Amino acid sequence: MRINVFIPHRWNNQDYDKISALLDRTKYDVTDYSVPESKPFDSIDRRYKVDPQIKEQIKHTSVVVCSNRPANDNGMAIDEIEYAQELGKPIVAIKITDYTSSKILELGVDVIPKRKDFLETWIEQHKHK
Repeated sequence: MRINVFIPHRWNNQDYDKISALLDRTKYDVTDYSVPESKPFDSIDRRYKVDPQIKEQIKHTSVVVCSNRPANDNGMAIDEIEYAQELGKPIVAIKITDYTSSKILELGVDVIPKRKDFLETWIEQHKHK
């Protein structure tokens, strides 16, 4: 089964790689709508909380999978998560660190262990909402 995924992330940590590797181990055929490091957008329009190019990527996703990292409390990753929530996209945070972002908790994002079975179960329960 195919799912479209967006991973809000920063390139200064390994969260994207960890989440992407976890998704690769699931039973799903994943199309990743995240902004890849190898093909970043030419420019990000800082006049917007979420750049229109990124908004377009998020619109095509079935689910949004992020890290629980507290460093995400400020910045574009949280803005992208909030935008995905506005669109009604299902969002889950993978427990990458021992402590969870207070913003992730405030937004009511589910936090699950970094395990394939937990992610598959969560996706099954949320992908059609």
